[in-house]
Amino acid sequence: MTQPSVNTTFDTSIVDLNPNVSFSTTESDPSDAGMSTATQKVQPSAPSPLAQDINQTTPQSSQLVPPKTSTPVQHIGTQDAYDQWASVYDSDGNMLQSIDDDELNTLLPSLLNQIATTSGPSISVLDLGCGTGRNTARLLSHSWPADTIVAVTGLDFSAGMLALARTKLSALTESNKAVSLRLEQCDPFPTSNDFTPSTIALPPQNLVTSTLVLEHIPLPTYFSTLTSLLAPGGVALVTNMHSEMGSRSQAGFVNAQGVKVRGESFVYSLAEAVQAAQDAGLQLVEAKERSMEEEDVRSGVVGKRGRKWIGCKVWFGIVLRKA
Repeated sequence: MTQPSVNTTFDTSIVDLNPNVSFSTTESDPSDAGMSTATQKVQPSAPSPLAQDINQTTPQSSQLVPPKTSTPVQHIGTQDAYDQWASVYDSDGNMLQSIDDDELNTLLPSLLNQIATTSGPSISVLDLGCGTGRNTARLLSHSWPADTIVAVTGLDFSAGMLALARTKLSALTESNKAVSLRLEQCDPFPTSNDFTPSTIALPPQNLVTSTLVLEHIPLPTYFSTLTSLLAPGGVALVTNMHSEMGSRSQAGFVNAQGVKVRGESFVYSLAEAVQAAQDAGLQLVEAKERSMEEEDVRSGVVGKRGRKWIGCKVWFGIVLRKA
């Protein structure tokens, strides 16, 4: 497992450095801010695990990146960072979120249809690390079979994010009485590893979605929690920043005072994530990577500053099943 990137100097080339915009997993640009006094050690990404055995990892050597300056950085706890980020999270031009949305447009409906046909008349689905409800809304608005009762749960440790989710999602639950919603503030990834679904009276889940969350959690903790949440035969969809991008960026935003706010992040390769999932007893169903392409910028999937990332792998997704 790669060490947390707590001393990373941010590549800020994805969004304009305006107050209340996100950087790294989103956008920011060191060329707007000057040169850095720090030197960053970067772990270059191994060749795509999809082009070789998914369980093979290639040793990675360090290389020095020329110094670059950036605006002031405030290191705080991840929960506090997301509480502060909440008010602008949905509107700050998050590039990686846009790529994630584009991938989920095809990945998620297919999974939901599969769950609907294999899980019987009562279905439990969970958005793990639901944030402001970006993907919880997809779960609620999906065209579930008419004779199906669906219980949707969203878990997050940020009260600020959940407050926005409640406002955003209330109309969706009112319009479909066959789908219920429960939003719960808790930390399902405690360092003591003592979380169990019974802690919050959560039944085994037929499907768990967890997007752009893994970056903040140690791999064994994350996947042991995921395994404990799934019903036998249950399926999980996990997405994350690709290590090629993660070696230069991490989640955070620029606040109204022009300070970059960030919590703790880890850089994981696709192969590392798959191996950790398998170590936790999960089976790999599908793995996918995505690079930034010229067409992503031209078509408006991402903003124009996404151009700098053309040719770089920025995202990966894995579909897992509990035996």
